[in-house]
Amino acid sequence: MSTTNIHDSTIKYFLSDRLNAISLLKSMLPEEIVKQLDFNKIYYEKDSYLPKSLQGYYSDLVVSVPTKCGSYVAKVFFLLEHKSTFKKNTPLQFLRYILEFWEQYQKNTGETRLPVIIPILIAHPEEGWKPTKVSDLVDLPSDDFKIFVPDFNFLLYDAVNDDPEDYDFDETLKALFTLWRYSRSPEFMQGVQKAFQLIKKVDPKARLLDFVQMILHYLEVTRDEKEYIDIQKIAETEIDEGEEYMGTIAEMFRREGDERTEQRFLQEKPIWEKQSELKATQETLIDIATEAYGPLPDILHEKIKSIQSQENLRALNRKVIRTQSMEEFTELVNRAAQ
Repeated sequence: MSTTNIHDSTIKYFLSDRLNAISLLKSMLPEEIVKQLDFNKIYYEKDSYLPKSLQGYYSDLVVSVPTKCGSYVAKVFFLLEHKSTFKKNTPLQFLRYILEFWEQYQKNTGETRLPVIIPILIAHPEEGWKPTKVSDLVDLPSDDFKIFVPDFNFLLYDAVNDDPEDYDFDETLKALFTLWRYSRSPEFMQGVQKAFQLIKKVDPKARLLDFVQMILHYLEVTRDEKEYIDIQKIAETEIDEGEEYMGTIAEMFRREGDERTEQRFLQEKPIWEKQSELKATQETLIDIATEAYGPLPDILHEKIKSIQSQENLRALNRKVIRTQSMEEFTELVNRAAQ
């Protein structure tokens, strides 16, 4: 498995978590835009408006957030992109993705007005990211010609040069970005310690365990075996519930060569992604229903979380706005959970 694939799979797992995605958007967007968006209604678009050419990669990395501007409500879409190596043509790639997305949007909706799409680039190439625009790629005889070039801005988080502590990211996201920042540093083990000090703040325990396991898998695949003992000691020391995770931590670093670990990573990756996608859809349904009917009873929370069919959850997300009462919505949930 290539290093790029490992990085891609890991960031997709982290950003498919709603808390991570919301904290990323709130931290990187200008304050005046944050105030106009209703992040409680963030929605993973999956393949809704993605042309087939983009579905494979972006199925977990396109989210929409509705505006809350009085009577005017519109969706703002965010295209989350990750690069572990510097690509000068990235602005051109973004432009192509945006155009394809808009074309598919019009085909699916019949709308003539197009939604705002804000690209966000998360990068950690070895030398850091060198900001470029479309106009930087065009051979301009003079600046007079710039008005004919389709320039646009995108948001950038440079994980090599930016300090995650300067952002209000969720602790799990800060932990990953900390590992990236220290990945080529002689002080890498200090970075590992900082990462586990961050991630142990995560609550509830189920979410903590998910991300502890993912971080350990990531370190196991990307780091040299001679570092395992030090990483294991740090993990067992820093995680408060060390005894509870001792077996998990030990197993992470009990392997017989790179090939075995990479094969297991490939085998388990679809399971992690499916679980994360399912959790995100469940949380979206809970948020939409709470917006409609107020706080949901605990038993209804648990019933929604018991639904393991992605299709049933998506159907409920579409139907909830058409229900007239909490009782009617509860009946639909009970049917879907059967």
